[in-house]
Amino acid sequence: MENTNRLLVNFSRIGKTAAYSAIASAVFMASHANAQLLHNLTIGNPKAMGLANAVTADPPGIDSIHFNPAGLTKIQGRQYQLKLLVADMQLESKFGQPTLPDEATKNAYFGIRQDNLDDEGCTGPGATPDTCWGEDPVAGDTVTSGDPMLMLPFAGLVQLPILAVPTGGIAFEDSSRGWTFGTAVYSPEGVGYSRDSDPNEAGSYQGYEMGVTRLTYFSPTVAIKVNEELSIGAGINFSYHGLAINTLFRAPMTTTQFLGDLEGAPVISDILDLSVIGPYDWVSDLSLELEDFLSVGFNFGILWEPYDWLAFGFAYQSESTAHMKGDYKVVNSDEFYNTVTSLKADGLDLILAALSGDSGFNGQKVEEGDVELDYIMPQNFAFGTSVRVLPDLKINVDVKWIEYSVWDELEFRFDGPVDYLTLASIVNNFAGFDNADSDEMRIPRYYEDVWSWAIGGEYQLNDNLVLRAGYEPRESAIPEDRTDLLFPIGPADLYTVGFGLQLDRTSRVEGAFGYLISETDIAACESNNANGCRQGDVVYNPYYSVPFENTTTAYLFTLSYDKKF
Repeated sequence: MENTNRLLVNFSRIGKTAAYSAIASAVFMASHANAQLLHNLTIGNPKAMGLANAVTADPPGIDSIHFNPAGLTKIQGRQYQLKLLVADMQLESKFGQPTLPDEATKNAYFGIRQDNLDDEGCTGPGATPDTCWGEDPVAGDTVTSGDPMLMLPFAGLVQLPILAVPTGGIAFEDSSRGWTFGTAVYSPEGVGYSRDSDPNEAGSYQGYEMGVTRLTYFSPTVAIKVNEELSIGAGINFSYHGLAINTLFRAPMTTTQFLGDLEGAPVISDILDLSVIGPYDWVSDLSLELEDFLSVGFNFGILWEPYDWLAFGFAYQSESTAHMKGDYKVVNSDEFYNTVTSLKADGLDLILAALSGDSGFNGQKVEEGDVELDYIMPQNFAFGTSVRVLPDLKINVDVKWIEYSVWDELEFRFDGPVDYLTLASIVNNFAGFDNADSDEMRIPRYYEDVWSWAIGGEYQLNDNLVLRAGYEPRESAIPEDRTDLLFPIGPADLYTVGFGLQLDRTSRVEGAFGYLISETDIAACESNNANGCRQGDVVYNPYYSVPFENTTTAYLFTLSYDKKF
């Protein structure tokens, strides 16, 4: 009987520690979503930004390589461009108080059996989650971001005083053959932030440091003028892609007693030892860096100008895959480490692991190794028109589509078993999920394809100076039930202004400023990536049942110098 009770106690510990450890799965996801959801924002072309990226039918010089390759035919002779993008992104998240669910959901909400609710003090007038579990330290907290971070080739994750990205390009017209060649260096993605890593701070559980970068370093592109009205262009882009994240883990409350709550399980609640790790304790600290120095894609574009006052454009950017490789390090908390080593000492780890078809536990304070991820950059296309409505006023309108639904799942492959994945696999086995093996985790995303539009206006003030303004309401690919703090951006509005100044016959300066604002309000139990309340769902809900609001603001400034030579 003593051995049986000890097995039940450790079995309960497994339920709790498995829940804690499995949370690693979701934190990686948003770092991938994050960058793509900045589509076009970090290219740094002043004309494009000044027109809110509505430039498919009015391509912006050398950066036509990205926005519509056919636009390279507008370049005459030889030309180079130097650019500087400066960005400041501020993230703020505000947490409310845990919400007591109704009768239909409170069983799953508290993760304990209905016949024990009254005994646990979780029901009755004025009952709150605090009467069951104590006060969640993140409730009522406000989280803000600090210094920017960026993932850089050969340097890894770097903290910067300011996020500034210099880039440029060059193009040559061959009038005898009727084509124009160009290549540019630009950054389709470049974002990162830091937050307080204190376990008592809410932001530390969904990335206290994060950086993601996609840098296109070579983009050979050719454009041909088919006739006076029609141009086509195509190019190949070779890119570096890097991702890094440092984050703490803690358990979702909904799974702290999951295995003990299984119907028919031979567990008596009053003998379970649930004091090893509390539902708000941190469990592990993960550091992870991944890179791919050769991710290849292609762009294609068409530009049709039937009249000097009217143009139509089409641009397509292919899907591409970054085969990312890197290393990880997990530092387990003393409580988590002691629980796993006690299971190994009793020989119970092999029994429990066998339930999910995995090996036993490593039982190490620090776990290190290699990890791989195939990360898909979704294909996208844009249609645009440019109309000169007055002699000095031009209006551009774009409609765009991005296939974010390819992010139905992200699969991380480790070079050996990791304790938190072994435990996650056990819970998955009982809960009916299939998101983890001892050396692999599969992260459900369920993102959505997005249609969006943008409008921009350009006014020619005089022979040398042009003024621009634009607006782009940016739809979010992240459904509300997948919103989190790792990259807290939902539907957003982008407002832009810009200018172009011709200095002389061969040189030109352009600049633009953009302001982006995004706000989301997530009710308790609404997001399965942050505060979900599904019993046995161990795919990271660190803010179980706590409502939160996200506000993201970004300030973008870009300046370029173009010179014919």
